[in-house]
Amino acid sequence: MALIIEEINRAHRVHTRVRVDGERATLGRCFSNAVIVEDPHADPVHAELVRDQDGCYVLRDLGSLNGTRLLRNYRDKSVKAAGVREHLIQSGDEIEIGKSKLRFTDTETSVPPAVPLHHAETLFDRIATPTVAIGLCLLVAALGLWRAYLGTVQEFEWPRGVEVLTDSVIGLLVYAAIWSFIGRVVKHEAHFLAHLSIAAGATLLYVGWEWILALLNYNFSLAQVMPLLKLIAPAVLIPIMLWCAAFLALNIAPHWRLLASVLLPWGFLGLAAAMELGRMDEFSEIPPVSTALESDNRLWREPVPLEQFLAGTPALFDITIEQDEEDREAAPDEAEDDSDSDSTANNNTDNAG
Repeated sequence: MALIIEEINRAHRVHTRVRVDGERATLGRCFSNAVIVEDPHADPVHAELVRDQDGCYVLRDLGSLNGTRLLRNYRDKSVKAAGVREHLIQSGDEIEIGKSKLRFTDTETSVPPAVPLHHAETLFDRIATPTVAIGLCLLVAALGLWRAYLGTVQEFEWPRGVEVLTDSVIGLLVYAAIWSFIGRVVKHEAHFLAHLSIAAGATLLYVGWEWILALLNYNFSLAQVMPLLKLIAPAVLIPIMLWCAAFLALNIAPHWRLLASVLLPWGFLGLAAAMELGRMDEFSEIPPVSTALESDNRLWREPVPLEQFLAGTPALFDITIEQDEEDREAAPDEAEDDSDSDSTANNNTDNAG
């Protein structure tokens, strides 16, 4: 039986792996060791592994400065952390030499079956290329510049164009950099280009949805429900972006990744939708009218002639007021009082004459 020694990092990922099957092997910082540990807190020859009569390995500390510590056994939870001078190695033991962590596993230990690749892996590999990422970013910048040019009534100056380009591109770069940093810390994998391509693609889809809504609002006057319609795209795109970011940057179970990517954005967007629904019943003296510049070729239906529109405007602003029974009863009395006062005033006028 041979022994596999794995150096693991703080995320419990294997950094190096060494196979030991001789009668004796040393561990330390010196290059003559069977297991070389790049740790200034480890001695040149820190500890040794010696095979006993039963074929098992015994770990012995060789009087090191910082000692050797048994951390745990990931197979046997009853093993407690303790400093050791001599310890019979069991498969699954994890020790600490200086600040380096080593895990021991015998070659007879079974390994789990292979995990099938997720279908998203192929997609991420295809979009994580400089050509795709740069191309999508350029499309986002060009689309933002085009929308800014069409949406202004003044002369379009180049400083405004530079500002639009930098704002759109910098936002994508910051998003990709943040998730790349998280992935580098957690999974030691950055995936910067993949994050950048995902953010740029989602931005293009969101802008396309806004264009569709503007087209519908221009033809059918959907200003009252427009805030709710604008929440549809974020409700779809944000969970997808969070799922992709968590898949690339975090070590969490698939079901927790799905729940977090869906429930978190839907919770905030549901609160925003509830607030918009509450405002729909509010009366506004100023009707919602779009002031955006639109081309007449985007009009799908025949425009209403001006005379016909003006003829129907009274119906848009006339409000029928229904009186309560108390108001109706009080109305005749007020009318009688008004008639009496008018007759009294007429008599006084006659007398004066």
